[in-house]
Amino acid sequence: MGVMTHLRDVKTIKDKTLSMIEPMKQAILMLKKHQVKMEEGVDYLVNLENHKTQLIDVSERALGPVKE
Repeated sequence: MGVMTHLRDVKTIKDKTLSMIEPMKQAILMLKKHQVKMEEGVDYLVNLENHKTQLIDVSERALGPVKE
């Protein structure tokens, strides 16, 4: 029963996190548009996409490939 709970939690967290990525991306683009200084040498958009990919990979390993 505990395994099923963990799998449900992975799916829930994945869905919530993926829904937050686009607003974060828009916020980063707006900050760049208005020349807000951010930490040098860090590309936040690339980091965001990398973490999104890692989240999807981990959830697919946990849940198996999603059938559409």
